[in-house]
Amino acid sequence: MSHADLTLSAWLDLSDEAAGRTAAAIARSTEVRLAGMGPHAYVGRTGRVAFFDRDGIRYALVPGGTVQLGHDADRFVPSARQLTDFTTATAQYDLTRPLGRFVAEATSPPRHVFLPARLVAVRAEEADALLAADDEADDLDDSDEEYDHAWLMAGLDRRGLRPPTPDEWEYACAAGATHLFRWGDEYPEGEPYGDVPLIQEPNLFGLVIGDDPYRAEFTTDPAVLCGGDGGAALCGGYGRFLTWLTLATAYRDPDLAEAVYDGGLTGETPVRPVLEIP
Repeated sequence: MSHADLTLSAWLDLSDEAAGRTAAAIARSTEVRLAGMGPHAYVGRTGRVAFFDRDGIRYALVPGGTVQLGHDADRFVPSARQLTDFTTATAQYDLTRPLGRFVAEATSPPRHVFLPARLVAVRAEEADALLAADDEADDLDDSDEEYDHAWLMAGLDRRGLRPPTPDEWEYACAAGATHLFRWGDEYPEGEPYGDVPLIQEPNLFGLVIGDDPYRAEFTTDPAVLCGGDGGAALCGGYGRFLTWLTLATAYRDPDLAEAVYDGGLTGETPVRPVLEIP
């Protein structure tokens, strides 16, 4: 069996010794260095993480399998605080849809998909910084280079990397959680920016992800960025509900990609490298 077929349940069921052998075998097959492995917990859930290093980037193992993604509007029951926040936003911004419908339209639909196990960068990096070495090595003339999604994909491909697919990004963020957010359906006090442990702590896979609404990340789909709205809600003062919603695992902003490309922001937008496991 290929290690790309490793599921989350199978990974967690392994003994420590067997997990170590599996992680070492994955490191050999992907030509990376095994940096460490051990137990890890996030908001009451416990698991096991394995980290790998290559070319100055730290990766975490994200097991695969058939997984549930998207926002299930039939399951979501808004809290009293969420309803109050949304009522305030409705009055201020002339929103005409009820909360449940608004959330459903702002998130990807519920679905089950099969995903392979893979190595995912612990942190996203701005595209310019990540690909700068390749551009310098190729002696590219910036005036002739079109910094679009194709540029990003080509630059990553030269390093044997790619972004996550939208499905992979959602699962990497949720780590199997099926709530609105990776920690649950409610959001904490304050704004999703700065010193907020829920969003800054590594998730169950050991990833720092969905931690800043300004830092929405590229995926393989040029029209889909995940993990924020470019800071529009936070900067625009849209209130707690609309601001926190941008960090919902399945959140989608249909206008963000166009704003990034048309605004010349491709190079400073983050991307999270993925290493496929053969």
